Amino acid sequence: MKHLIKVVFTFIAATLFTAASAQNTGAYLKFDIEGKTVSLKGKDLDCYNNFEPADADNQANNQHVFYVTDQQKQTYKLDITILTPPHTNPVAGKLPFVPVLYKPGLPCPAAYLYLTKTVGTDLQLYNSKANSAGSFEITKVAAGWVEGKFNIDISDTYYDDKIVHITNGTFRFKIAGEWK
Repeated sequence: MKHLIKVVFTFIAATLFTAASAQNTGAYLKFDIEGKTVSLKGKDLDCYNNFEPADADNQANNQHVFYVTDQQKQTYKLDITILTPPHTNPVAGKLPFVPVLYKPGLPCPAAYLYLTKTVGTDLQLYNSKANSAGSFEITKVAAGWVEGKFNIDISDTYYDDKIVHITNGTFRFKIAGEWK
């Protein structure tokens, strides 16, 4: 009987430790770009959730934004925006890329990516467009966290033929409460 109790308590302890470890993974962003692997976590990342009402140029949505906070230390700063129907959170599934101006008629939910590349004192800006090659998938939504993966050929903001390839992208972030 003592042996059985010991086995049961060991099993419970292992289960609780595994569950606690999974919940303490925290936010992260990792991707490969131009032969380098960028890996960020913790204080280098933040997020917010903002409701955007409809107007003549934009459809109503919630913007779940996950971004790199410290641009000065990073050559590559990648922001991910997941657009959802008003007052909703992201759900698992594949999402299309959209441009920064989220016009009526564009798909929802959708994803928008924005890359800032620092070269010396110059900033090179790239962003997703409706026809960006690649994929974006939310693989898991659980316990207030969103996880996913992505690849994109991201275009220069001003020159569509200037492209940077981002591969093996993975992310995890906390779903922030909606700003009031």
